[in-house]
Amino acid sequence: MTSNEECVFCDRQDLAWKTIRSEELFTSFVSRPWFRPSQCLVIPNRHLVTPGELSPEEGAAIMTELGRLSLRLDNGFGTGIMQKYQPLQVENGIKVSHLHFHVFPRIENEVGLFPVPDPNTFDGFVTPSDEEVIAFVEALK
Repeated sequence: MTSNEECVFCDRQDLAWKTIRSEELFTSFVSRPWFRPSQCLVIPNRHLVTPGELSPEEGAAIMTELGRLSLRLDNGFGTGIMQKYQPLQVENGIKVSHLHFHVFPRIENEVGLFPVPDPNTFDGFVTPSDEEVIAFVEALK
């Protein structure tokens, strides 16, 4: 595994308590904070910045995990998956320059392709309690 000592997603010990699955090529975990309750992230285990850096095997493993989580998170209104490529944006505690994919439940009558926090700033994010995160980890394993 190639890692970046300054990357919060490369710090596997810090992610351990909220990790859903960790396999050879990827790790999935419950996001904290959330822009949508029960939001999860899937990352390659190698420190990568762009989708073009993924090997075919990493891409396949990550897509399989995204599909598995999508089925588990669906509350009857589908799920969303997104990846935002913003390597030039400064990291700020929420934005991380380690390639990652968001997977989240959709809600009834949701408009727009992706949910937008309300307000559309970091104030629109919610920080779940440790207990909520641990419960979702157990439910999604």
